Amino acid sequence: MNYVSAMFTERPYVVLLIIAFWIVAPAERGYLRAGVWFVLGTFVGWAVEASSIRTGFPFGMYIYHADRFQDEFWIAGVPLFASLSFTCLTYFGFSLALTCLSPLERTSRGIQRVESRETALSLKLTLVATLLVTWMDIVVDPVTHLGDYWALGSLYHYDPPGMHFDVPLSNYAGWAFTGFTSVGLNQLVDRWTIPAGTRPKGAYRLPHQPMWSLMSDSAVYVFMLSTTLYLMGNPDLPEGTPIQGILLSGCFFTACYVTFLTVMLRRGFARTAQPLDSPATEAPAQSTESYG
Repeated sequence: MNYVSAMFTERPYVVLLIIAFWIVAPAERGYLRAGVWFVLGTFVGWAVEASSIRTGFPFGMYIYHADRFQDEFWIAGVPLFASLSFTCLTYFGFSLALTCLSPLERTSRGIQRVESRETALSLKLTLVATLLVTWMDIVVDPVTHLGDYWALGSLYHYDPPGMHFDVPLSNYAGWAFTGFTSVGLNQLVDRWTIPAGTRPKGAYRLPHQPMWSLMSDSAVYVFMLSTTLYLMGNPDLPEGTPIQGILLSGCFFTACYVTFLTVMLRRGFARTAQPLDSPATEAPAQSTESYG
């Protein structure tokens, strides 16, 4: 129980990610499918980190400071909260990619997307989701690397330091590998369990449902930029830390992210699809729980 309470008190941002996942994923895929994603994504996140701290693959070599975080729950040298973060972020990347590639419509329930099995299982979706997950990490990791000067704590260090504000480029390649693997494995699960010609049906419907994953994803950018601004005023930050460069880099990649989503969402509204309020859409899917 100490580990659970420590996560709530010391990692509230991770708890918020998990809560967001369990609001969004069941609404989009159903409780069973959300649970499968949560378990499979957490395992993938743990496996790649356990590999990297021992072999350097796929993120490059880095070292966790486990001795400084006795309250954390560690599994073979990897903190559980990090693996849980992976599964939430990769799901939001998947969901947001599906929003970018699907027709969008304004209905009585607000903005909704018209999904298809073909789009959800496509390689194009896997690549877009991988791009979104990696894109975010380019903003996140230079700030988490300075965790000793904000709430994260001195959790790890790279050995040796990399060229992007001490973050090695291999770290971003590792995120791309992890995102591609996690999304791809879950697409395989869907391919095996979803009958052809069916649409996803969640456990419940949220107003403006496709915007929830967008908001969850965007909140991470806002949090990291806000943390960077806090660090700029932190007198404990060592002299010479390129915090202004980190802020400019974060703002640049966030602006690119916003531009990309704006273009993709406009295209989504321009696509035509069978209206969501039509009887055919409201009919139950052949395999409700497996895909939603």
